[in-house]
Amino acid sequence: MSRLKHVLRLGGVVVAVIGLMCLPIGFRVSPKRDLSLFNNLADTGAFIATALVLIPVGLITIVLSYILPGELGE
Repeated sequence: MSRLKHVLRLGGVVVAVIGLMCLPIGFRVSPKRDLSLFNNLADTGAFIATALVLIPVGLITIVLSYILPGELGE
């Protein structure tokens, strides 16, 4: 069960971070940021709906990993 909890926590963090990457942070933050098509699309707000789904899913996954019962030795 402990391994499952760690996998859920790691997966939740990864999903939440991907969701955060989809949010626009504004133009002219970094000159190298303009070279990425994904960052340019994210800055226009093209992925806001995706971000609004991924962030809560990641947070719910992290919370569920803490709710799962642990092993007797923990």
